[in-house]
This record gives sequence, structure tokens and C-alpha cells, in this order.
Amino acid sequence: MTVTVRNKSWHLCLAFLCLIIGPVLSIPPGAAQGSDGEKIADSALTRQRFAFEVLSIRPHKPGASLIGTQYLPDGFQTSLTLEHAIMLAYIPQPGYLRSSTKILHEPSWVANDLYDIDARVAPEDMTAWQQAQQNQYMADSELLHKALQALLKDRCKFAFQLTVVEVPYWDIVVSKSGAKLKATVPGAEKPIEGKTYALGNGFYIQHIAKRKFVGVSMEELAKSLMRLSGGQPVQDKTGLNGRYDFTLPWHDDSDNSPGNSLSQMPIASIGLELKRGRGPGYSIDIDHIEKPDPD
Repeated sequence: MTVTVRNKSWHLCLAFLCLIIGPVLSIPPGAAQGSDGEKIADSALTRQRFAFEVLSIRPHKPGASLIGTQYLPDGFQTSLTLEHAIMLAYIPQPGYLRSSTKILHEPSWVANDLYDIDARVAPEDMTAWQQAQQNQYMADSELLHKALQALLKDRCKFAFQLTVVEVPYWDIVVSKSGAKLKATVPGAEKPIEGKTYALGNGFYIQHIAKRKFVGVSMEELAKSLMRLSGGQPVQDKTGLNGRYDFTLPWHDDSDNSPGNSLSQMPIASIGLELKRGRGPGYSIDIDHIEKPDPD
């Protein structure tokens, strides 16, 4: 795989490379001894080399039911296009930045052909995989990114060039009156069966014309508001690092719902506001990609 980052905004490029490459591998004092006497930092090595041990990728059969994305204790199942896989593998926080990413020189089948993926992690990686599921929204997991990067490289011979640029964003900021958010008390608010949906490491309860957020960070709120932004990225600029409970007016996710657009979202009721800003956008220029051989 070839990755070239063109320097149009050096500080954004550096930040993006840190996300893709990950932290520098270090061996902490007192790490466990390997059989050859080499010290091993399990979590760091897992991030560095992570790939699925068993991987099936097959063209989706027309008319067959799609496989909903499932993060299993020992692996991953889904139906997706390779375009989606590329986004998940290389764009940080994919649900947050996908709309600001362009894929160039993309064969039509990359965007249109669906594949069923059934992948399993190696026994020695099971603990790290399960811990990642407990600690974060799995689509943002470095382990998943690494595994999909390995899939694209090994099975699709994927090579590309990456350009980082600045694009328009909506910024969520604290209003002059101050934020009106309640700090989350873990376990105090219980999910309601049939009305509760996960949002990152928090959740929301959908009521008629309103949505109660529980244990949600401002970054997760930004991701949720992306559904109302008409494709423009939304980013957290509040400086608030905790998890909060709050309620906002909210209809369903249909574009035709009355009042269901970002410009009409009354986040002032919780002491926040939206301002125009700038943030990272990405361009992926495909040099080479092949259809994976079914197995």
C-alpha cells in the first residue's frame, strides 16, 4: 500500500498521521518476558500488528438479507461496500468526517458492489478486541481500523494517496450564558426498552418530539447532529470534557420532519450554540484496487 500525504495544512496532516500510524511503539519497564527473552508490551504490539486471523469476504447475493454490522466478542460481521470499508479504515471518526471526504479515481464497483464480511480475531488478540468494545464506540476503534487496513492491502491490493485540506464545519460552542448540562451519574438513568439507542458510550431515549441524552459527550452530540447538517461536518469546540444528561426537541430522522434540521435545532436551551468554523477534510486518490477473490 502506498500512502502519500500532500501538505496543504501541515498541522492537520500531522494530527491525521498520528491517528493512522498510532503512538510510537514503546516497551515499558517490567513488561512480560517473551519466550526469546524479548520484553513485550501486549497492548502496543496488538495495535501495531492487528489483523483478523480468519477472514471471509464474499460478494453479497442479490436479494439476500443484508448483514447488520455486529461487533462480536470474537470478531466482526457486516455487509458493506469497499468504499465504506475505506472510510472506516482510514478516516478518523468515520461517521463524523465521511461527508467531507472525497474518493477520486474510484471504480464504480467500489462504491456500488456489496460484500459480506465475516472476520474473527486470533485467540491472543481476543482480550484487546473485547476491551476495545467496552471502552469506546467500536467504529472509532484503532483495532478495527488496523484490521480493515490489512484487509484492503492484502485482499484488494489497495494503494492510494491522501490529501488533507480544510473545509467548512459547524462548531458547537458554549454560549455566553454558559452551558446548562447535568453531569451524568452512572446508572442513575435507566434505559427504556424499545426507546433507547446507543450513542457512542452513552445513549439516548427517543420520546415523541424529543430526545433525552444520557451519559453523552459533546463529541458524541456533534456526531448525532451530523444527521441534521445536510452533510456538513459538525465538531465539538465547547471545551467540555465530561459526560452529560440533557434533553432536546427531536423528531424522527426524516429530512421532511418539521423542525428537524440543524439550523432549527434549539441547542441554546442547553447553553450551546452553533458557529461557522473550519476543520479537516480528506481526499483519497486511488492508485490501485482489485476485487477481492471470494473465499
